[in-house]
Amino acid sequence: MRDGAGEEGISRAAPVCAGSGGGSKGPSEGPFSSGERTGEPKVADSAAESRLDTPEGQPVPYTAMVAFRGRRSPLPLLLAVGLALSWQAVARAGGNDLNLLNLCSTIGGTNSCLDTSSPDYDNTQSRYRSLMSELGVVVAPRLMTPADTLGYAGFQFSAELGITTINNRRTVNGDTSGIPYWDGIESVNAGNRNFTIPPSSLTTVGGFVRKGLWFPIPAMEFGAGAVDVLGSNMYAVQGYAKIALQEGFHDWVLPSFAVRGSASQLLGTSQVNLTVFGVDVLASKAFSIGGTARIEPYVGWNALFIDARSGVIDATPKCDAYAQHLVTAGTTPPMTPPGCSAANDGTWNDLTNNFTFKSQDVITRYRYYGGFKLKLSVLFMAAEFDFVQSGTSRDSVADIADSSGSQEGFSLSAGLDF
Repeated sequence: MRDGAGEEGISRAAPVCAGSGGGSKGPSEGPFSSGERTGEPKVADSAAESRLDTPEGQPVPYTAMVAFRGRRSPLPLLLAVGLALSWQAVARAGGNDLNLLNLCSTIGGTNSCLDTSSPDYDNTQSRYRSLMSELGVVVAPRLMTPADTLGYAGFQFSAELGITTINNRRTVNGDTSGIPYWDGIESVNAGNRNFTIPPSSLTTVGGFVRKGLWFPIPAMEFGAGAVDVLGSNMYAVQGYAKIALQEGFHDWVLPSFAVRGSASQLLGTSQVNLTVFGVDVLASKAFSIGGTARIEPYVGWNALFIDARSGVIDATPKCDAYAQHLVTAGTTPPMTPPGCSAANDGTWNDLTNNFTFKSQDVITRYRYYGGFKLKLSVLFMAAEFDFVQSGTSRDSVADIADSSGSQEGFSLSAGLDF
């Protein structure tokens, strides 16, 4: 028995060369004998055989297609976000789309958007400014990240949901027309403003990609994405750059600090060109949860700069000016196109009913926020609450004021962070 055991031990330790001669198979050959005779790669047939504690001298088996055991691809998440945005493009009702003609009045017998001498002209411009102020807050980039960056090798892919309150029945200060500035959307009928009341909040959904970088300076993070304003054709493309002033020293009592610059461009409407710029300062502190997860509460302050430029708006949208200029004036019966004035038959005069709102100074709003990011392995979730002060900015030339009220926002984000 001792001799047999010794021979077996030698057999286990002896190296086995593929394609060696015949003879009885020893225990060292095991399930790899076929590969050894033919010179083919030796593939582990089970998890137990793919362990690295193979006895010394025995060829180490490999597991097929091990290269595919890498990081999870973010493609399914990006496809889901893209499908959500494309579905909105097909299924949305459009009730929240802009219809700035609804902001006009006929106080004094003239259209307050066409006649600068109208007694309601300044109030009409203030309604426009207040609406752009609150809409700018809706599409402004949310923070959704702590002060710490992702690191120069870090990536984050997320789906995001945001809900922002609006002051749907608020009027501008001193306005006698009784027209709320949020009447400037499609769902409101200017002939019966109380029949349909705008919603008390607007919802946005979208996706974001964030990347940590070391260039051009260390501790930088960039992000880009898009959000869709539900119930409308409008959406916004967004981007930001963040610089961490102090980060990574989680054992310190001192929290991490960062500054951020952001921008958002509203698209999907011809009635206004709306751009929002933001500057943030924020602080956060990371805490470990059981050594497996990490939570990072954060707080911050944000200044928003909202630049709104009116597009050309048709005060007689039901009148086809081209068709009317082809009509011969004075015919019996009149051949005036629907929605047009017979006095303009045979002319292009209906084009004088096109107008734009006055170009105004940049609107400023101030936002305070707090939230947290929870990360477990490569998964993360973030939640944030925002409070935005009432608007107080004024145009420096005319008596036009931002009368927007305070707003609140709630945001959720979830995805992959690795």
